[in-house]
Amino acid sequence: MRWRGVVVGLGLGACGGTGTTPVAAGPPPAKSVQLNAPGASVNVAAALVPGYVVVVDFWSASCGACEVVGAMLDSAVARADRVLIRKVDVADVDNEVSRAYQIGALPHFDVYDQHGRLRYSLVGNDATKAGDLAIRLARDP
Repeated sequence: MRWRGVVVGLGLGACGGTGTTPVAAGPPPAKSVQLNAPGASVNVAAALVPGYVVVVDFWSASCGACEVVGAMLDSAVARADRVLIRKVDVADVDNEVSRAYQIGALPHFDVYDQHGRLRYSLVGNDATKAGDLAIRLARDP
């Protein structure tokens, strides 16, 4: 399988609004959740959690770099209270999920702020910055 291209920004799942986003009462959401079966379609916007920074990790089992960079992200945000990881398996072929989110290269992380706005789309080596950027966003109101 060959991945080509770089996605700079998508603007998916964006929500308007100003000020702080309230966080729902109750137990905190799971830190890391796999959203789909390999290559199956998924609604990323539905996986965003108000009041939390969400890093969407687009990955494939055939991508060795995805495992390495994904582990770096897990480690970087392990103790960050307001940062969540949502994983999307794009599988090994050109399919509906990779087309829907314009995934042309892996690893690929999209970082959404507490208000559901896409703030960063990081591809390849830039994906190593996702943890630090997410933590920084989580500190902002």
